[in-house]
Amino acid sequence: MSLQIGQTILAARRAKGLTQEALAGMIGVTAAAVSKWETASSYPDITLLPPLARALGLTTDELLAFQTAPTAEELRILSDRLRCIFDEQGFDAGCTAADDLLREYPTCGSLKLTVGSLYYHYIASALNNAADATQTAEDISIRCLSLFEQGEQQCTETGEKLMAKSLRINMLTMLGRYEEAEALIDSLPQKLIVDPEQLRLGLHLAQDRLEEAAQLAHRALLTHLGETSTALMSLTTVSRRCGDFAAAHLYVQTYRALDALFGTDSSNGLLLEIMLAQDEHDNARTLDLFEQYIEAQLSRTLNYCDNPYFSDVQTQVPSANELNEMRQLTLRAIEEDERYDPIRQEPRFQAALNRLKTAISSGR
Repeated sequence: MSLQIGQTILAARRAKGLTQEALAGMIGVTAAAVSKWETASSYPDITLLPPLARALGLTTDELLAFQTAPTAEELRILSDRLRCIFDEQGFDAGCTAADDLLREYPTCGSLKLTVGSLYYHYIASALNNAADATQTAEDISIRCLSLFEQGEQQCTETGEKLMAKSLRINMLTMLGRYEEAEALIDSLPQKLIVDPEQLRLGLHLAQDRLEEAAQLAHRALLTHLGETSTALMSLTTVSRRCGDFAAAHLYVQTYRALDALFGTDSSNGLLLEIMLAQDEHDNARTLDLFEQYIEAQLSRTLNYCDNPYFSDVQTQVPSANELNEMRQLTLRAIEEDERYDPIRQEPRFQAALNRLKTAISSGR
């Protein structure tokens, strides 16, 4: 972290109409020393900070540009900068940059939530380059959990505290620490009977604030679609484990119908159907679905900017590098999954897998 004190001294000195010699004389140093400070060749001695601040009409905090935490806008800019580093330079470089910021703002809970979320978002990059993917995933999850715990303690806004707790629950569940996760769930406040956003939507409609009403409605639609898809996925898993394949087929088909209706990513629904076909030992069906799944992976963009339902509420579009990291993780999962063994030597399986490998190697 570099101090910007030289720029502050230069701007404040000029604002007060002082020459370097005049400022130097006020605090008992040479004009050359002031020049070095302003060009960042050196920093003032710590004992000179109070008289220097008084001479320039600043507080020492202003002189040092001290902040306990970045503003919301600064945090957004920092997050975007970190995303670029993770995306373009890799996971290790992103971690180094994130750690520098955490040292700069050690008590900023919002930053810790941001960094922990980025670590998890880019976990595919770390796993693709790991000698032991299982251990790496556990190490990153533990790191994220620590950041979310600190974030919850340091955040002041109720919404952020709840978000931190939710993230902690997800991490604990992934780590198999189920009792701790359940205790945290029990500590969450009861869900409000009325959603304030739905009330706000009605208000905006009554006020004819149509653009704001449309954005709230789109956001609600995206939220509820996600919740519905998660519930259908869970019901499919329960039905498969219970051997109730008729129910599992119903849930999978409903899941896929929602993807088709709203124009969202089809690969997860296809993967659910592949697992169901594997449970039923239907190799022909598994092979057909596998080819469709690979094609869905290759055409996947997760960009809904032209989607009439979600174009105005998508906050982040994955980059080409992110999509390629996801494909690499998919390839690793396929190669390590013994459930594909019955069709692994099929020419169609190999051809589909080679299309995925080619796309990965070309970075498309």
